[in-house]
Amino acid sequence: MKLKQFLLTVCTLIVAVIGFAKVGHAQSVSYQTYKYGTSTTSMADGYYARPATVTVSNGAYVVTMTIRTATNLSAWPVVVNSIDGQAPQNVTKTQSGGYYLYSYSFTTKDLSGVISSSISINVPGVYKANHNISFKFDTSSLPALSGSTSSTSASGANSSSATAATGVANGSSSSTSGSNDPQLSQKLKKLESQASSQSSAAKAKESRLARSTIAQNDRVQEQSQKNQTLYYFVLVGGILGLLIVIAAAVYFVWSAKKQIPRH
Repeated sequence: MKLKQFLLTVCTLIVAVIGFAKVGHAQSVSYQTYKYGTSTTSMADGYYARPATVTVSNGAYVVTMTIRTATNLSAWPVVVNSIDGQAPQNVTKTQSGGYYLYSYSFTTKDLSGVISSSISINVPGVYKANHNISFKFDTSSLPALSGSTSSTSASGANSSSATAATGVANGSSSSTSGSNDPQLSQKLKKLESQASSQSSAAKAKESRLARSTIAQNDRVQEQSQKNQTLYYFVLVGGILGLLIVIAAAVYFVWSAKKQIPRH
């Protein structure tokens, strides 16, 4: 019996050590939030809490991020549709003080590039839209993943370089013919036009949101001023009423004393 307990304890320790080796310690990582495909800060940047936390698990980075919104914007008005081509994982919704917290994670083997995401913003009566945004993480403090991924990437890069060099040496003219292709030029112009229209639409939405927010703030301020004025009127009226009651009581007592016959 003692031998079985000893073996069971040893097996448990081995499993614990293996699990600890597979899951790394959490690292705090800062990041920037950009409009999709640009280096311009996104209007959603203010919703994202810093820093993100990153752990290494099974040869990949597990990144956990948190969206923090004020409670006066409704419950969890910003949610993640997708990030880095996958649905958000380990989603939790909590409330802390005057904020709603929406935490989620995603897994990637390369955090050095741009990470794209799709989010939905829904502030009832104010703003509702889907947005594509991009993240850029500071990976300087992150541990490197297993060498196999790097080796494979290096091998692929060398292979691509060799292929490109061979193509140049053989005098390939495919690039030249492609650049002179009128259909390609038309497609590029169409893509540029679409990108321009999407950018204009996004700017228009942001402008409408800003105007709506300013108008809402003006209404709140106006209502607050009205309430304050009403409060002063009620206070002054109450004081005057109290003075009238006191004066009436004094007059009543004084009149009663005058009517009492003196002996």
